[in-house]
Amino acid sequence: MVDRRYRKKMLRYWAREEAKADAILDRVLESEWFDYWHTHLDWRGRGNRHPTDRADVAGALLRLLQRAASTGRKDVQCWVSLATDTGNSALFLHSCNPQGTPWPHPFEGTRWDADMPDWLAPLLPEGMQAGSWGEGERQVWMVRKRASGDAKSTQERQA
Repeated sequence: MVDRRYRKKMLRYWAREEAKADAILDRVLESEWFDYWHTHLDWRGRGNRHPTDRADVAGALLRLLQRAASTGRKDVQCWVSLATDTGNSALFLHSCNPQGTPWPHPFEGTRWDADMPDWLAPLLPEGMQAGSWGEGERQVWMVRKRASGDAKSTQERQA
């Protein structure tokens, strides 16, 4: 059980951090190209203190992902990585760029539509696809917009 004063304080903290990231996203989305641009919501690692904080970090990053994906830019890949250490969780934007990095990002080793942990399943927005990468302590959850025409529907994923 979390102390209600702590919970209230952390909800305000996460709202401020999400607002900062949202303002940055406004400016960044005007860019012509991205070379694995990313932003971390939890720079200080405060989300590691309690499971509710971890879920708050994931929820905020997934809302930022929805916003980035809703721009309609087909030339930009956007995804969220959710790591055990919330300080390493981030929103990524990537596109064809003059640096020559591979595009689209191949997500090698990611197992898409894997069984999600209990904390992630209720946070996953409609139309998003989750996958796991790595094992054990190093496991990272990747979330991206589900490709249109993907055979697996949301109902099949939740069944």
